[in-house]
Amino acid sequence: MEAETTEEIKILMVEDERYVVEQYRSLTESQSGISIVYDTGSEKNALRYLSHHEVDVMILDLELLEGDGVSLLAEIEEQDMEKPFTVVVTNTSSNVTLSYLRAHGADYVYQKMNASYSPVRVLSVIQKIYPYQRFIRPGKDHPLVTEFTQQKEELVMRASLECELEMMGIKRNMVGFGFLVEAIMLYIKSPEERVHITNEIYPEVAEIMHTTSMAVERSIRCAIESAFTRADIIRLHRYYPFPYDDERGRPTNSQFISNMAKRIQIRK
Repeated sequence: MEAETTEEIKILMVEDERYVVEQYRSLTESQSGISIVYDTGSEKNALRYLSHHEVDVMILDLELLEGDGVSLLAEIEEQDMEKPFTVVVTNTSSNVTLSYLRAHGADYVYQKMNASYSPVRVLSVIQKIYPYQRFIRPGKDHPLVTEFTQQKEELVMRASLECELEMMGIKRNMVGFGFLVEAIMLYIKSPEERVHITNEIYPEVAEIMHTTSMAVERSIRCAIESAFTRADIIRLHRYYPFPYDDERGRPTNSQFISNMAKRIQIRK
């Protein structure tokens, strides 16, 4: 089921780089249903604006010339203010910092070092996820709360998975990229503790993608091989920290799918 909204998504942008702000403004001005109602590079100004105005979404850069995004989130929490859906963009790769952000108000974190990062991608995430978020605000009674919550979590998990695959060297334009995403998501959603990938996952992916199980298996294998033969080994092991057969030079399809499913579930 799709969540739809006819209301304009109002964005507060907390960013001190003017050229970045102008990129976002140019993109939102060319689209309907989304706009930047205020931008600032100051923690204090952002807090002041939030105390007097309602916004739907906040795009928050952690590194500011005046103040910082971590302190802004802490102030919103301490003052018990209504927090907008918050997308954090940051250069940091610290797991401690990222975990803190998710625990204290960040609904989605986009690392600028991610090869797929761009204002277009950030706005795309907002447009996909925010319509679900509006149904699950605290205190809002809606019969579809559970369904929307699950769909939001799946969208975030899928986006995170796509980024991880790209970062380890699997290109989006490869046929196997889409097959891998579907296979891993199906594995995650499977109610069974042990899933038979060849007999269960491949046929489901084939049905979704209108192809054959054999084509799914072959394309996924090619996608995995492309990462493990051409990608930088240090970066690869950062995003796939699991053992595999050195003689083969890559994990099997089943190993890769099951291990990535575990990794994404832990990081969600």
